[in-house]
Parts: sequence; C-alpha cells; structure tokens
Amino acid sequence: MALDFDFSMLDAMDVLDLACFIEREAAENYVQLASWATKNSPEATAFFERMARLEDQHDSQIEERRNELFGDRPSRYIDSAPWEVEVPDYDKVGASFTLEQAYALALGAEERAEAYFRQAVEYISDPQTVEILKSLAEEERDHQRLLKNEMASR
Repeated sequence: MALDFDFSMLDAMDVLDLACFIEREAAENYVQLASWATKNSPEATAFFERMARLEDQHDSQIEERRNELFGDRPSRYIDSAPWEVEVPDYDKVGASFTLEQAYALALGAEERAEAYFRQAVEYISDPQTVEILKSLAEEERDHQRLLKNEMASR
C-alpha cells in the first residue's frame, strides 16, 4: 500500500525528490517482474526490462531538471522508505501469479503513479515544476498504453 502524501507540506523540490525515489522504485519493481517472467515468457521478460529502462530514464530526467532548478541543495528526504506509489500490489495476487496478473499489477502501479503526479500538480505553484509533473503524468499514461497493448498481444 502506498504512503499517503500531504502535498500541502511539500515544496517543489520535495515533490521532485520524491518523484526520483518513486521512479527508482518503479524500475526496481520492473526488474523484479522481469526476473519472475524469465520462468514463463522471454517476451514478457524483455518487455519488463524495457519498462525498467524507461523508469530509469524518467529518474535521470527528473534528477537533471531538479538540479537545474534547485542546484545541489540536499533533499529533505532520504530514499529509504517504501514509497510504493508505482509498485505492483502483490498483496492482491499473493506469492504466485500468472503472466496476465503480472501485467495487471504493473498497470495498476502505472495508474497510481499517474494519479500521484496529477495530484501533486494541484499543490505546486512553481510553473516549471508543474510542467515537469504534467509531463510525468502523461508518461505514466503512455506506460499504461504500452502495458495494455502488450496485454492485448498475448
């Protein structure tokens, strides 16, 4: 279950720092899904690995923009909490799940990530950060389309 965020307590830098943490966690979870899929489907493994690379790219892009906007100011948060914004809800399926369920888990994680970024926009007044968050929400929607297309091709 994802942590609840009180966006009113966060500033633009905080939201970008948390976005980096969330994207890193998402990449790690796609790597886990890819590892699980090696037993079931080389195609799914390749797909989940590609999704992990996309999440890594998002992290790098956010980090770059964060540094442009805020320089080397240290984050007020550490990346040690289970943010679980863009993490599959494994509790829904238990320890054993099908390939179809793996895709559905990933889709749910992408939907939660989009909701996170859209909700954050409502609390941030910095126009550059708002644009970054809107772009991230759209990228999460693109990930949802990729997952739905992949699911339909199975």
